[in-house]
Amino acid sequence: MQICRGKETCKAGRVVKMEKQNRAEEIQKLQTETYDILVIGGGSTGSGAALDAAKRGYKTALIERRDFSSGTSSRSTKLIHGGVRYLAQFHFKLIHEALSERQRLLENAPHLVKPLQFVLPAYRFYERPYYGIGLTLYDILASKGKLPSHKTISKSEAISEFPAIQKKGLFGGITYFDAQFNDARLNVLLARSAQKEGATVANRVELVSFIKENGKVKGAHLKDLETGKTFPVRAKVIANTTGIWVDHVRKLDDPRTFNVLSPSQGIHLVFSKEKIPCESALIIPKTKDGRVVFIIPWEDHVILGTTDTPVENPGEEPLPIGNEVRFLLETGNEYLENPVKEEDILSVFVGIRPLISPEGNQDTKNISREEVILVSNSGLVTMGGGKWSTYRKMAEDLVDKLVQSGNLETKGECSTKRYLFPGAAGYSESLHREIEAAYKIESKLSQRLQNYYGTEVFEILGKKPKLLGKGIPYFEEEVNFAVDKEFALGVTDILARRFRILFVDLEMARKMVGPVSAILAKRLKWKDKKKKVEESAAIELIESLKKSYR
Repeated sequence: MQICRGKETCKAGRVVKMEKQNRAEEIQKLQTETYDILVIGGGSTGSGAALDAAKRGYKTALIERRDFSSGTSSRSTKLIHGGVRYLAQFHFKLIHEALSERQRLLENAPHLVKPLQFVLPAYRFYERPYYGIGLTLYDILASKGKLPSHKTISKSEAISEFPAIQKKGLFGGITYFDAQFNDARLNVLLARSAQKEGATVANRVELVSFIKENGKVKGAHLKDLETGKTFPVRAKVIANTTGIWVDHVRKLDDPRTFNVLSPSQGIHLVFSKEKIPCESALIIPKTKDGRVVFIIPWEDHVILGTTDTPVENPGEEPLPIGNEVRFLLETGNEYLENPVKEEDILSVFVGIRPLISPEGNQDTKNISREEVILVSNSGLVTMGGGKWSTYRKMAEDLVDKLVQSGNLETKGECSTKRYLFPGAAGYSESLHREIEAAYKIESKLSQRLQNYYGTEVFEILGKKPKLLGKGIPYFEEEVNFAVDKEFALGVTDILARRFRILFVDLEMARKMVGPVSAILAKRLKWKDKKKKVEESAAIELIESLKKSYR
């Protein structure tokens, strides 16, 4: 394996210099250039579409009102999977498509997407053969996937695979494989890759209104939220990929349009591995509300989730509502030998599923997760629905529709199926040993660095990286990299999405606010007032999350 260090990194067998991003230049391009495609919304679908369009050769711009992956795309259950529960709903096409995309991501982003073994427990004698039928079909739908097929296991094997499991009444179970990933880091990597392929990319840019000619959308008025400046951008066709805000954008286009969004909230509770010891994941096959719940090791912690609660007016920083926390604790504790309590929770994160139901169906758990594309009379193209596992195929379908709707010149087919993301070239699962040896750090830290950055890690850290502070297992060089290459503009950008510490350990996140803001203040030339505002916002968010489950 070839590892490139210093100020250069490997790319397709060549050595190239990594360039810093320049946000001011991107904003200037938005004001002066005319685009084939403007994508509004920098979640997984929007960033994926921008990458696809740029790769095809279309002049593309991607804007995001907040931070890339600041919404639902950073708050998933961290799974790239076909969806075992969809078998009962006969969504075989969706499952097959998701499993095909799972294999592509395992190959294209091996540092961020990894195989994960699941234990499906059996507490009744007939459950193993019953579940086995469904998982046989799941294996068939995976077709050319390279993950192991399911297998039946004994009680002792089930305990060995998931030591925290409730042993009383356990007959055994079944193991099968899916994949898990780091959602926000993959999302940021998508935006970064889109820019690398020629797209203009900028966050903290808000859509104000549309520019129309003869009733057709021909551009938009945008606002740079960092400077407050408003300016026009011209584009032949515009995509609305704003997740839970799709109806808001559709009504900017046509105030008379009807709502198609049926948002659903899913919460996740986070615990230490000491409280729930496990390396494999556990799937709870059926809950009181007819769903499944997962207990998953992630980021050296354990996630318990998720719920499905319809919400009318979701906010930008959603919190648990009603009895969601109690429901998850009760559900999880039925399958755990040692019950967990509210005081054991280290963090909580909440995502809003942007489910699209043109028919007005409000039973969110039964709304299909398949994508929906809507084209307004003015030519605005909206995409909603779908799931992280199928983001690449969704992006491909969206760009196809944009080319058609915008009457754009055909410039070739989608080429993202085998797109190697930065950090993937020359990647090996043993990379963490090289990192550990090079920097003389503990294995847990070297593993995280491998999982975040892949083969870019040596270029990012340099020769003598400096920790953010005593007892803080993150480096100053990582914060600098997040600013230089990953669009980070605020403290929560770093804590929540470049690092994932806000999602797994609120106490550690609180400890890191000061060191992170100090670096950002220097790099981004903040005045004292701006620095205090950023710190206060981060601390307020941390405290509100703590209060939400206590």
